[in-house]
Amino acid sequence: MLYDQGWEQIWQQDRLPKRFDSYSAPNSTVVKWADTLPPGAFVLDVGCGVGRHCVYLGGRGFRVAGQDISPTGSQKAIAACAARGVMLDGHVCNMTDLPWPQATFDAALSTSTIHHNLREDIQRSLDEVWRVLKPGGLALLDFPDVNTLDYALLRAEVAAGGYREPEPNTFIDLRTSAEIRDIDGYLPHHFSDEADLLDLLRHFEIVRLWEDLRPAKAARGPGMVGKWIAWLRKPSLV
Repeated sequence: MLYDQGWEQIWQQDRLPKRFDSYSAPNSTVVKWADTLPPGAFVLDVGCGVGRHCVYLGGRGFRVAGQDISPTGSQKAIAACAARGVMLDGHVCNMTDLPWPQATFDAALSTSTIHHNLREDIQRSLDEVWRVLKPGGLALLDFPDVNTLDYALLRAEVAAGGYREPEPNTFIDLRTSAEIRDIDGYLPHHFSDEADLLDLLRHFEIVRLWEDLRPAKAARGPGMVGKWIAWLRKPSLV
């Protein structure tokens, strides 16, 4: 399935996982990050989906913009924001080619999204985030971690023939049955270690980079789950 068609199929579903809902609670890290933003900051959500964090940030008084490759996702995000009295500058586009001019935003975030690419396009997306941020602008991003049970399970799936690994540490589910794959399994999943992230994020000033890990539920087996979290700043002198 093509990348854009995959996201469109996801956001067209009537019953999404609760964590994706427009009005679900924001990630706790997003809340802490938002606390550091200046009042009235203009914030971009890259891969905004159906608007979960746009609704939250707009409700806190920030100006918000959102990008998603899915027309349905973008439409739902705009409608959800409007229902809460939030004006969303929403665009349907690829995150590798954002439509806003250079130095537009005070801040940008992307949660559970930017890793759904081959590594070359992850780098292009990060370069776009850097471009549209103002000097001194902040960014919050997360990335799947190689030091997790999820990575180990996908590595086993590759060995068993259920998944393909088109490049190191990037996995795509080859199967088509909805019963045996994740909601986004047919999209690329790129996992990172610290060295990989330091290279991908080399243009940014790293405010903080950490592994936000916790033990997996016992039913899944032994191991840790979670992601890398990157709190970044575009250098003021660029």
